Amino acid sequence: MTVSPASQASLATASTQTTAAACQSRADARHTDWTGMHFLGDVVCSHTTGSVRVQSTTDSMVNGRIDFSPSWFVCWKRGSPYQGGDIWYYTQGDTVSGSRTAKGWGYLPAAELSSATHPVPGLKQCTWS
Repeated sequence: MTVSPASQASLATASTQTTAAACQSRADARHTDWTGMHFLGDVVCSHTTGSVRVQSTTDSMVNGRIDFSPSWFVCWKRGSPYQGGDIWYYTQGDTVSGSRTAKGWGYLPAAELSSATHPVPGLKQCTWS
């Protein structure tokens, strides 16, 4: 099952903007996760492709996969250590591989993002942190 987390046009615009900076804030971006929680604002960052996990731990079930870069992230939280850091970013994967109910939503570790600073400046901490 493929999930389209953002329009190609908006990501193309963000991609152009990320040339000057590793991540670009979008204050007016709106997302709703699988639980019905609404998010206003995100950051778009380049990253390595990888697995999105249900929880912010390395032993958590893989729930989706991010196959394209850049991608958007709606918030961050602390989790298990991964490659020298414990920051994880909440997003929706491009494909769903775990719980169909969760629609590919989960966490990607900070080490996978192209940002010199973690958490990414301008991104809110997840309210359930």
